[in-house]
Amino acid sequence: MATQILATGSTQADSADVTVAAGAPITVGLKGVTDQNAIVLISLKDDAAAYNQTGGRLTSGEPVLMISAPGTYRFSRVAGAACGVFSA
Repeated sequence: MATQILATGSTQADSADVTVAAGAPITVGLKGVTDQNAIVLISLKDDAAAYNQTGGRLTSGEPVLMISAPGTYRFSRVAGAACGVFSA
């Protein structure tokens, strides 16, 4: 069942924490994309509660990916094109 992670919008916004458990990967994807400029950056929370960009991102050109590494993640929409994020 699909679950909303970040509501569709066009302003900069961060999701709530998303926890990926060991052995339980999740698939995430963009939703509500309105043009080819959508970008959502993915960060991993460290032991000091700071978010570190993973290099992973969702874009209009690559709108879906699977996260298999356990940890606590945050999804950050870049202002501009409208989009949101969901997990499948």
